[in-house]
Amino acid sequence: MTGNKAKILRYAWIPQVLAGLFLLGLSYFMGHAHFHLIREGVRAPGRIAGYRQQNFRSSSGSFSSTGYMPIVEFHTNERFVQFQDWLGTSIAGSKNVPVIVLYDPANPAVAMIDRPLWNWIPWAPIFAVGLLLVLSAINGFFRSQRSPEM
Repeated sequence: MTGNKAKILRYAWIPQVLAGLFLLGLSYFMGHAHFHLIREGVRAPGRIAGYRQQNFRSSSGSFSSTGYMPIVEFHTNERFVQFQDWLGTSIAGSKNVPVIVLYDPANPAVAMIDRPLWNWIPWAPIFAVGLLLVLSAINGFFRSQRSPEM
């Protein structure tokens, strides 16, 4: 293994770029709607109208948990909108709690409760790690193309 260190390092960028591209794709899948709302969304006052119980099971079926997803309602200039937010709690909370809603003016049904830090979780850290891996792989690729005499 130590005898082939130069050869291994020459191709180490390949798994790095693959892992980085996978993480970039995963972060896009998880966060493209939230990022669209952060960039193009409009804020409006709303309120939590209730909670919907949702059961979550592991892929093996051995673990199960229950969450309560907030049902939020708000008014746009043209209509009344109700949606289920993406971030729930382990217990049903209070109703009629005022919240700020971030929604897409072209499609008000695409909305979320505006939580300044939580708007970026969990997809933005995954994006950052993926981007770091891809940039590091690009650097490794160019280093591997240099001649060893330099």
